[in-house]
Amino acid sequence: MMYLAMAGMLTAAVFQGAFSLNDDGQTVTILENETPVFAYRYVPGKRPLYVPERYKRACYIHPLYGLDGEVMTQDFPIDHFHHRGVFWAWPDSTLGERRADVWALDGFREVHAAWITRETDDTHAELAVENHWVYDDAPDVPVIKERVRMVVHPAQDNHRAIDFDLSFENVSKEVFTLRGSGTDNKGYGGFCLRPDASRAPFTFSSAAGKSSEDVLELASPWADVSYATQPKGEQFSGAAIFQHPDNPGYPHPGWILRHYGFLGQSWPHSKDHALEPGASFTLRYRLFLHRGTADEAGVAAAFLAYEKECQPEQP
Repeated sequence: MMYLAMAGMLTAAVFQGAFSLNDDGQTVTILENETPVFAYRYVPGKRPLYVPERYKRACYIHPLYGLDGEVMTQDFPIDHFHHRGVFWAWPDSTLGERRADVWALDGFREVHAAWITRETDDTHAELAVENHWVYDDAPDVPVIKERVRMVVHPAQDNHRAIDFDLSFENVSKEVFTLRGSGTDNKGYGGFCLRPDASRAPFTFSSAAGKSSEDVLELASPWADVSYATQPKGEQFSGAAIFQHPDNPGYPHPGWILRHYGFLGQSWPHSKDHALEPGASFTLRYRLFLHRGTADEAGVAAAFLAYEKECQPEQP
């Protein structure tokens, strides 16, 4: 099975400049000056005893660390077993007439296929990987070819940027229809962050201001969740998702902000996106990690700088 593509390796470390990576045969951990930034899981690991077998998974980030070493994410939360750190998935998709739920891992999941890039130096760390979406009963027959590129930038005084390029190609012979959750028209699905619920309550912010209630749609190109660095603590840190201006429908309003602990940029949200055989699409995001609250970290200004950075240079 493709899970085994890199399994069985001895723990390996690559050191070059400020950034390095460590591969333990199941996860690749990116470090800056020997301090972990995140762990990307490419082989399913152990599940808590209370979690059913169907929720085994790979191809996501956990833990994601804040600038002071605090764990920002949660895996296998008791209220939503399928939530997993930083991940990208959709629940109500179909291949032809057959359901394809890579979100809730209902007989369908992402599996590691190959490494494309694993680079570190003084200026950045980069991982690029090819994953396949497959049915459990046909693990060697890819339906969607997923290519993910993650670029980690150096930590600054109060923040760190991590860029994601996510590309998806229908490699099957049938139409693949990508859908957000149709349950109550919530539209779940897309690029998602599950923050550590032990650090609740959460403060959600965006270009529209603070959101004290749950949100299922929002007119904003960015959104942020901030929370105490320790349970009931007085110091805060947070993470924002920035939409890239080249994303379809930019600025897309499909945001999910839930105070139990969920931040998601949900494209195509409550609409369908049909992929003919051979068709593909790409989504790009910046994950902006920061100390303090969104206001203290200047997240709004950081987004404007990112938006300008993404614009093509004028001749």
